[in-house]
Amino acid sequence: MCFCVARGPGDRARPKGAIVHVPAFAEEMNKSRRMVALQCEALALRGWLVVQFDAGGCGDSEGDFADASWEAWLDDVRLVHRWAAGQVDGPVWLWGLRAGALLACEAASRFAMDGPILLWQPVSSGRQHLQQFLRLVTMAKVVGKSGEASRESPQSRLAAGENVEVAGYVLSPSLADGLASATLDVPADAPRVLWLQVAAPDVPPPRALGELRERLGERTPVLEYRAVAGPAFWQVQEIEEAPELLAATTALVEETAAAELASA
Repeated sequence: MCFCVARGPGDRARPKGAIVHVPAFAEEMNKSRRMVALQCEALALRGWLVVQFDAGGCGDSEGDFADASWEAWLDDVRLVHRWAAGQVDGPVWLWGLRAGALLACEAASRFAMDGPILLWQPVSSGRQHLQQFLRLVTMAKVVGKSGEASRESPQSRLAAGENVEVAGYVLSPSLADGLASATLDVPADAPRVLWLQVAAPDVPPPRALGELRERLGERTPVLEYRAVAGPAFWQVQEIEEAPELLAATTALVEETAAAELASA
């Protein structure tokens, strides 16, 4: 059972749609909670039902991180999406942050979720994201802060079916395998995809954006990219806010809703 927080419009107004947030992985999720809460509040004030959830083994949800699996997390997305869809008459968005973008897109494809997709700083390769996470074990050993007694690499231990502790998170082979196999793609029937990136205006778009455009071809009507200035709030030491990201996200979601209403 996963813990959820739902925010909606006041005065018992019927929401114009729902937005389900799919969180980032491990410590990035905790670093991002402030920004996610601010965005949820901004969207709820504009008439949306916005749902945050902690996947199984994370945050306030049941279970331990060591017992989490990619398949179980996909099912969490499915269940929360189904609940949200039952509360509204309008579209149900999936909003993925970092590795949550991989999870959101895979769930949308597998479970035929045909709503718009919002991506915040999406991870394009689950395998690369996993390798970066596992480097924390090596770094801890270098500075003498790791409790790992084994000289084997975390990759070899996972391949042998063992759990590995990484920065306080006990990672199972099941979860590692699922993350490693994930790549960023969106379902063919997604009506609109919004990709928001925290980056300086003069920084070129990520290569993964071009690769995604090539794979999509003419399959989806709109894939919109927007770069905004701000701190890397999902990884900085102190909790940070990125006001431009909040404003751009709210504006683009509202523009999408208005366009869909006009074309209905």
